[in-house]
Amino acid sequence: MMNFKKLPFWFIVAGLLSFSACKSDKEDPAPAPPSQAHEDDYPEQDNSRPSLTIEWSNTATKLSHEVYFAEYPRIHRVKGDTLLLTYHFGPINNVWDNIAIRRSIDNGVTWSPAETIVADDHPDYYGFANPELLVLKDGSVMLAYAGRGRPDDNAHSNVQIRMSTDRGWTFGPPKIVARGRSWEPAMIQLPSGEIELFYASEARFWNGPGSTAEQQEILMVHSTDNGNTWRSPRRVAYTTNMRDGMPVPLVLNNNKGIVFPIEQVKGAKSPWIIWSSLDAKWEYKAPASLENGRRWLATTENIWGGAPYIIQLPTGETILSVQDAGGRSIPDWKKTTMLVLVGNSVAKNFTNISYPWPNLPSSEGAYYNSLFLKDENTVLAVTTRNFSDGHSEIFMKEGKIKR
Repeated sequence: MMNFKKLPFWFIVAGLLSFSACKSDKEDPAPAPPSQAHEDDYPEQDNSRPSLTIEWSNTATKLSHEVYFAEYPRIHRVKGDTLLLTYHFGPINNVWDNIAIRRSIDNGVTWSPAETIVADDHPDYYGFANPELLVLKDGSVMLAYAGRGRPDDNAHSNVQIRMSTDRGWTFGPPKIVARGRSWEPAMIQLPSGEIELFYASEARFWNGPGSTAEQQEILMVHSTDNGNTWRSPRRVAYTTNMRDGMPVPLVLNNNKGIVFPIEQVKGAKSPWIIWSSLDAKWEYKAPASLENGRRWLATTENIWGGAPYIIQLPTGETILSVQDAGGRSIPDWKKTTMLVLVGNSVAKNFTNISYPWPNLPSSEGAYYNSLFLKDENTVLAVTTRNFSDGHSEIFMKEGKIKR
């Protein structure tokens, strides 16, 4: 296991979820731009600043089972009132170990017992983490996660998927879709049916056992056949010495493009928003940048904003969650708290900060958060809550949208 106590504080926040693999960093050059690059284009102009706010409940529901560490929760609707919850869990000193799933058939009121769907029982792996789900147009469900190889190097670590054809009740065997020291996969399906899977990778920058890469990039793999086959990775975001991480993609309403927020571990502020048109689908000559207008800072608020997650309301506003110290003096990154901001239809001008977990003492945290739109008036904060004794649990809290 990596000794995180030796790493700088904010460097840990995104690099902590470490599992993935590509080829040897010495032999794997940066993914080449497409041979016929799309001309630079730009998001639709929208300078509006949303006025809606979110009012959070004072009560919360615990969702994880009894285990020392439960982290990285995600909820997705598969059909009607049926929801799936995934998270990774493990014993003390080994959190990124197994992946659990729970199911609700009454829109989140009650949940089935936790089931381990990816277990740390394979001799070629130290463990598995960062589960994410995508419900496809045909009703099948894709589970993606990172596998930390044994040894944890570019040849043995990877990103894997498993497919379910019965809406998440059972999953097929694992398939490796990307190799190299990488983590935090997240997926979208485009209107055309194509699937894009994004992940944070340090494979190209890693210098061998005992080292920690100072840089990281966002790569994307692409499937046109519902995940049966995948194209080679394409770089979609990279900033020198900033260690871009934790992408969460979103297809914007009304053909306004694709965005994903990322944190910058070594930057003063984040998250940044990365954009592509649906026509280009990231096939530009160069990654998004301030210069070409396809990368921008999400907010002018004075926050660092790690581990971002984004959703969009039917009315067009985008909702963004991040983790930050929240104005507190905290002893370590797991004591950060959850901030939620509201942006406009092209994921700009995020404002109106709310705190689902207000007034947390500095000995507690709310981190590795996600959002789920329960209905047009209700958003769920799905949160990893860390407590004073060091253990973590998954909690859910409702927020009412106020206009």
